[in-house]
Amino acid sequence: MSEPGTETRRRTWIGTLLVALVALAATVPTTGNFGLTWDEPAYRYSQLVSAQWWKQVGEVQSIEELEPLLDPDTLLYYWPYGRHGINFHPPLSGQLNLLTYAIFGNWVKDVPARRLASVFEYVLTITVLYHFLTRRYGIWVGLTAAGSLLTLPRVYGDAHIFGTDVPGMMIWLLTAIATWKGLTEPNARRFRVLVGVLLGLAFLVKMAAVMVLLPIVAWALVAHVPRELRQGGRAAWIDAIVTTAALLAPLLLAFLEIRRLASLLPPPNMTDLFMARPESRWPGTILLVPALIWCVRRLVAWVARGSRVWGVERPAMEVGWAILAFAPVVGWLGNPAWWRETLPRLAHYYLLSVDRQGALPDIRIYYLGETYLFSLPWHNGWVLIAATVPASILFASVLGLGYALRVVKRDRLPLYFLVHFLTLPVLRMLPTPAHDGVRLMLPCFPFLAAFAGWGAVWLADGIARLVRRGDRPTPFRVVLATAVLGWSAVQLVLIHPFELSYYNRLVGGPSGAWRRGFELSYWYDAFNPVTLRELNASLPPGAAIAPTNEFSQVPTFMELQTFGGLRSDLRLEPPADAFPFVWLLTHDSKANAYSRLLFAMKPFYERRPEQLGGLRVAAVSGPEDAARAWALQLLASDARPPRDPQAPLPDWLRQTLPWLARFWGEGLTRPPLPGVLEESFTWASSDPEGLRAAAQALVEGRSAEVPGAAKLRAILNRFGATFADDLLKRRPEALFEAVEILISRPDDLRQVLTTPGYTDPERIGGPLVPESSQREPG
Repeated sequence: MSEPGTETRRRTWIGTLLVALVALAATVPTTGNFGLTWDEPAYRYSQLVSAQWWKQVGEVQSIEELEPLLDPDTLLYYWPYGRHGINFHPPLSGQLNLLTYAIFGNWVKDVPARRLASVFEYVLTITVLYHFLTRRYGIWVGLTAAGSLLTLPRVYGDAHIFGTDVPGMMIWLLTAIATWKGLTEPNARRFRVLVGVLLGLAFLVKMAAVMVLLPIVAWALVAHVPRELRQGGRAAWIDAIVTTAALLAPLLLAFLEIRRLASLLPPPNMTDLFMARPESRWPGTILLVPALIWCVRRLVAWVARGSRVWGVERPAMEVGWAILAFAPVVGWLGNPAWWRETLPRLAHYYLLSVDRQGALPDIRIYYLGETYLFSLPWHNGWVLIAATVPASILFASVLGLGYALRVVKRDRLPLYFLVHFLTLPVLRMLPTPAHDGVRLMLPCFPFLAAFAGWGAVWLADGIARLVRRGDRPTPFRVVLATAVLGWSAVQLVLIHPFELSYYNRLVGGPSGAWRRGFELSYWYDAFNPVTLRELNASLPPGAAIAPTNEFSQVPTFMELQTFGGLRSDLRLEPPADAFPFVWLLTHDSKANAYSRLLFAMKPFYERRPEQLGGLRVAAVSGPEDAARAWALQLLASDARPPRDPQAPLPDWLRQTLPWLARFWGEGLTRPPLPGVLEESFTWASSDPEGLRAAAQALVEGRSAEVPGAAKLRAILNRFGATFADDLLKRRPEALFEAVEILISRPDDLRQVLTTPGYTDPERIGGPLVPESSQREPG
């Protein structure tokens, strides 16, 4: 007969296995339901190139054959990771995608096979969260937390896309748990070493994942290191200073060299590492030195076990030492492109990371009805979490926060999880990248799910005590867990496969959120298999399709055509002598005057799924509308200087604490505001017949005969004569149609052109169409 503790552990492991199986069953079958997203073609390309290197390595039969594959230029060519170009992220996430493709590619299509890595990472995150919480708080906390993470629609959607955010979420949670165990459990040095390894792996995913270092260091310095120093006295201070200095010294030398090399490199967006090769004073092996010092330190501790300086276990310090020892070497060895000419290449990556806003194109972001570049107002992280988490989980997690504060004196784990949860939303208050909704904040959601588990069980136990059933709380826990998870599961089912467009009922769902100025869609997942099937059936043979503007030059459709997702006869470029069909995703941040006008017309094809309240999320506009929008843009659009708010701060305070101004929006970068050309609107209202006559004269080549023709031509030439020439050459009647729309619907046109996002035609009385679909000359 097994002991009670053994039986409990056995049941916990059985439950862990069942949770993993349920999570797999809920995620694997839907891997192919999401459209190919914006970044996946670039990530796939990196995987294809590195796969060629692996193939050649697998065929090596001697050292002589291996040497060319380790040549600096060879490694740089086959590993296009961690530098400016197709993929500036390090390779870990891509190599995990490549691994699942290698295993499952013969049974599953290309993209779903690569996406399985994200699915497995998601499942592992759910499973680890369940096991960790169940062992400490019981099955209902663990189940509610795991179920919450599984049914968060935004997280579920991102877990079906191969990218960097889901592995970053997994590694963040694993690092947090390894740190906790390393600090609190006996004989836990293996977990402290694991923290260092995981930090190196985080560096190999993306720089944002390395931010897990902040809550770890903060927690150790505040909650543990002072106590270790007090208890150890002088001996502890000696150990801390000597060991830390020994580990830091080679890393400081390497960092100073990286800074020196960075000063010798061109800006990262102009650096060609095949050509820019400044000589380094130190080899890459300097990154191995801290690990060797760590081993020496452990040997000294083993030999001098009785020493008060070297033989005492100091968990918090050892976590820091493991990070210094193992993270650099794991980060170095994990990217073969950094194996040779290590520090110069790391210098380039350093420049790319610290100067991302200048090194990479500005990313446009739509938030609360305004468009921003790169970063958002300070409250964006909190607002987006509040708007995109199902109400039941949100409510339970708020209760969980109350529980954490209530038990803080006897249980510090909820407080520790709170520090991790707060890290990314707090960082989003600073000038940091904030695009693509909550995608960049995925690592905070396992901790939010844990608070939902604590909150639901705390409320259930409180109700049980209230009705004098405190000794039998299980039925109440079942009901509360079912209520929390049932609601979020229903939301997940109802929104599928548009999870990346999910907003909770508190903001009115996707429809209410879009009306309030939130982005409806952003990553092209809306062009899913159903959308593509309908498009393939409706587009005419040989149709040419182009993006709306330079902000939407997405590689998705060319990749889809390669896979056969789009018909091979479709031409994915504009023709020289006609207007094309035009892709149109409801991606408000990428809107310009042309795409706003297109959106306000009736498209050739549109996808209005019930899951999104019937909103148009994906569309293709026809050539006639493309020409009308082109003409209207030339005729009526303009731009205004962006709003520049002034923080209500006295000068002395602004000079002392300039970052405070950010709380009023000062310093945020905005593109020019959309506007209208008042001259055209005035002309259309005061002399409509004169405007019509001028348009007719331009089309017929009689500009000299009509006084207003030169004026109209000057208006059309504001963006360059080529645009007007193309219009008059390809579809001149579009100019008549644009004039009629301006004359007949000036208020609606003004609203469309001055709204930063897209305007649903239903809100302006119907699509913008001319009173006569075509006005013949003469």
